[in-house]
Amino acid sequence: MLDEVIRFYSFLGLNFELTAILSVFQVILIIFGLAFIGYYLTKNYIIKQLRKTLFSKKDTTSSAVFQQYKPFDNVAHLVSSIIIYSLADLMETNDSSITWVNESIEWLEDGGIIYSILAVIWFLLSLLNVSNSYYERIKESHQPSIKGYIQLVKIIVIMTASVLIVSMLLDKSPMAFLTGIGAASAIIILVFKDTILGFVASVQVASYDMVRVGDWITIKQLQVDGDVEDVSLNTVKIRNFDKTVTTIPTASLITNGVQNWRGMEETKGRRIKRAINIDIKTIKFCDEALLKKLSKITNLTKYIKDVIKEISLYNSKANTQGERLNGRALTNIGLFRKYIYNYLKENEYIRDDLTFLIRQLQPGQSGIPIEIYVFTNDINWINYENIQSDIFDHLLAALPEFELAAFQIISDTNNDLHSVVKKQV
Repeated sequence: MLDEVIRFYSFLGLNFELTAILSVFQVILIIFGLAFIGYYLTKNYIIKQLRKTLFSKKDTTSSAVFQQYKPFDNVAHLVSSIIIYSLADLMETNDSSITWVNESIEWLEDGGIIYSILAVIWFLLSLLNVSNSYYERIKESHQPSIKGYIQLVKIIVIMTASVLIVSMLLDKSPMAFLTGIGAASAIIILVFKDTILGFVASVQVASYDMVRVGDWITIKQLQVDGDVEDVSLNTVKIRNFDKTVTTIPTASLITNGVQNWRGMEETKGRRIKRAINIDIKTIKFCDEALLKKLSKITNLTKYIKDVIKEISLYNSKANTQGERLNGRALTNIGLFRKYIYNYLKENEYIRDDLTFLIRQLQPGQSGIPIEIYVFTNDINWINYENIQSDIFDHLLAALPEFELAAFQIISDTNNDLHSVVKKQV
């Protein structure tokens, strides 16, 4: 075709070199014009009709995902690249004085091939994005994310395309190029160290179902405490409860201890594990006056009556000689523990089908801890804190009724100061 265009311009009486350049330019414009027409028709008519055929109006999920990433639009680029490659021969000429034109045909063909490779890569990457997005929309909460695997496939696809393009530009075999890469494997491993570690970690995280998007996790070493927003090949994004965002390497989930609170959410029970430290000096046997007062407490009335009867029967058989230490007797701290147990059993926010424990821990410098180990039926953070606060507000206020006192170092210090002041006076 180029020869015909040159003959057409020769009638104008122009310089041959100028005529050749104008002819080549015109043929190139025709080729790219036809490529653009192919692209336009494919995108606006063929692909548009294909979308209507493949996706029904009821399938809103698939339609929305494909509309977001538009993978089939890249097919139009592939059509355009094929047209460029196929029509490159239009520039062929038999005129020996302009043989440089024949070399430009190879450049145009190579450009068409590179363009087609890029079009295929764009299509594959868009299709991978569609796969990940569609999976994230339809997957159940217990199913792991595939984003890390998708990113790995993307890396492989991009690296493959890069090898093909570079080998074409250098006019070398892809295998020869890969052999050179093998020789530089140490450098490649160093460059892609985080990616390799991230991939291995992603496989382990997915295999053991360690972390999912939406999980509340805590990593004390990294000062992380919040909800997982994204898990990718290299990084994990966490939004902390103070609204800051922390991004950590995926490998950190393997190398650091991760506390996942998913079990709490699945069980629908949140643990209360807190102790009240009782001042040892206030612990004593209950006298009749204290027992009479505590017997008026509804959830202790039956218990005190039954235990007093049991103790009386035991002491009557034993030779107590009127001494409490020779027999059995009720203590104010023991009745307080029983009161806590009954009080929480009646609390509508405490679950009795999970661990329910009121226990006395080892005495220490801060008195005797009475630990409450129970689970609430509301896992919402605000509601949980309110339930916990209400329980301990009540129990701390109830201590004086049992003639007990919470241990406070400052209170003892004040007593010592008052004693010193009295002595000085």
